Amino acid sequence: MEADEKALHVLEKAVYKAQESLEKTKYFQPFLMLLTDTDELEIYENEVKDSTQSYEQLQEELTQRIKVTDIDVMVLAVDTAIPEQLSEGITSGIRLHLEEKSQQDKKIGARFLYVPYELCKTHEGDMFVKLHSPIPVGFPAEYII
Repeated sequence: MEADEKALHVLEKAVYKAQESLEKTKYFQPFLMLLTDTDELEIYENEVKDSTQSYEQLQEELTQRIKVTDIDVMVLAVDTAIPEQLSEGITSGIRLHLEEKSQQDKKIGARFLYVPYELCKTHEGDMFVKLHSPIPVGFPAEYII
């Protein structure tokens, strides 16, 4: 699998995991997905209720894992409000912090992908999540450097 395919594969899994949680509970806890150089997908979550503290704990976990394991792709996901200048009327979003080893030499080596979503109900009362087109924002890599 090529580097771009690996990143898309991990992004797809992260969006699906977030979407599934949103449909069940109307929110999701931050989580971390790592694809190692041996193509092993690792998922990290925690029970910290405060989203900011949970995210910070996952950042610490990521920093520790990168020291001991070669990481090809990392995605750190959080349920967030989309920045006003990026939102087009939909303020709820899944923010995916993506970094790839294949991009580490590039000036813009990381991206936030904001995936706007709406929680909707069917006539039967079941919840579903309507996802909108992702909004990419590039910046220098922070972890895979």
